Amino acid sequence: MASASVDAQEQHPDMEDVGATHLFITNSENSQTQKKSFSESETESSCCLLKISIPVRVQIGIMAFFMFFVTQMMRSNLYIAHIGMTNTVNYSSLENSSTSDKIPKRVDWSEQETAVVFSAFYWCYWITELPGGMLAEKFGARRVLGIAVMTAGAVNLVFPLACNVHFILAAALRAIQGLALGVTWPATHVISAHWIPSTERSKFMTTYHGSSVGTALTYPLSGLLMSVLNWESVFYMTGLLTLLWSAGWWQLVYDRPSEHPHISSRERKYLQKAIGNSVSSDKKSLRTPWSSILCSGPFWAVLLASQGLMWGTITLSMQVPAYFKHVYSLDIKMNGFLSGIPEFCKFVFSILFSTLIDYLLRNKYLTVTTARKIAVAISEFLPAIFLVVLAYFGIKTTVGAVVLLALISAVGGASSSGSLANVVDLSPNFAGTLLGIIKTLTLVPGVLSPNLVSIFSDMFGHFDCWYYVFITMAAIYATCGTIFILLGSGEVQPWNNPEFRELHSSGKEIAPS
Repeated sequence: MASASVDAQEQHPDMEDVGATHLFITNSENSQTQKKSFSESETESSCCLLKISIPVRVQIGIMAFFMFFVTQMMRSNLYIAHIGMTNTVNYSSLENSSTSDKIPKRVDWSEQETAVVFSAFYWCYWITELPGGMLAEKFGARRVLGIAVMTAGAVNLVFPLACNVHFILAAALRAIQGLALGVTWPATHVISAHWIPSTERSKFMTTYHGSSVGTALTYPLSGLLMSVLNWESVFYMTGLLTLLWSAGWWQLVYDRPSEHPHISSRERKYLQKAIGNSVSSDKKSLRTPWSSILCSGPFWAVLLASQGLMWGTITLSMQVPAYFKHVYSLDIKMNGFLSGIPEFCKFVFSILFSTLIDYLLRNKYLTVTTARKIAVAISEFLPAIFLVVLAYFGIKTTVGAVVLLALISAVGGASSSGSLANVVDLSPNFAGTLLGIIKTLTLVPGVLSPNLVSIFSDMFGHFDCWYYVFITMAAIYATCGTIFILLGSGEVQPWNNPEFRELHSSGKEIAPS
């Protein structure tokens, strides 16, 4: 899948952005003329009628998108499947046939046991996030990501058996998946630092919203599978898709442009010029400036902005199916369909917004700092406003609730141009480490959110608890967004430089460690 370029791209290399896909058509009559547009190593045979050339960094973006797609399916399939696992589902197609003895066993979990299994993914997820980013910086993200995602997919295939045995065993397997998938975000940031110029960074970060599409499709597909087959098929589908992705990953993705066997010389030169020396070529000898990172105002700003977003994202992905069930008494298929709409809106908005931001940056209408602050304001302040409206008026109509949830998720897509991209802005060399620290603290919303919802439910009931859930989310969004507006920056920090020396508390210079 080597990248082929035409003469116009030679004159305007910036045209070959992360979203570009070039289509060339040839036939037997003009093949000799068209071949002049390609390098000799990429010449098509005369029997080829169609050639699609995709820049290598776009291929990497596509694989990253589907990685987040399948990994989010593994995270969220339980949230919709448990409705069929623990309650009566319409298995009429089985009950009215000769295969009625094959109706799947439903698990008998209490609300507290369900909350334990829900939160189990995040018990260990945080453990590997920081080490995963650091390992990817030292030894390459290709290997780290490939092994981790493949392991999680294999575990997903045996998860239904664990659910039928005991909720503790199911929780243990979810914890193993969390341990494996903790590396995904930090390690992908390491790849982006090597492959994606700053003027394409917002658009590349939309690949992380493959998780939104994963959630959007998981809910309706899971609802359909459970109505036609059984709840176990949800986990089999996800596991097989993940293993299929793994095969493509090992074939297409490499850690650096200099290592890729099929990248065109034009794209390699373009990336070398666009990325420059902001990323060190010798990561194994690069020392992490821990003191400077932990004393950095811009780092704490992006950390807190990210935590606000994660609280909202995790709470909605976990609780929206239960919200529609308890408040509107929706059946499993309609529940799955409506639960997926907000996440799909998020992805669409992120594509449109990031394209605009990259355009403004490329043409120097905005500084990087201003662009990031605008994106954070949209992704955190607007959801806070919509959540307050939802808390007061959402329970009156299903349509109103769906519209508000879609708006909350949609504007959250601006995070790809805000806090998510800002991590790489601050330090391309240590992007994996920074995001590792940030994602490690996902432990807080990942564990506290489902348990807080359970507490509110016990205190106020299944119906009235949602007012308190939504108001809490709004307060967190507003607080974290305000901190970023005050302290955030889009500039590369001095401690990104390999020659940077930290000052010890005694006032003596020390090498970063």
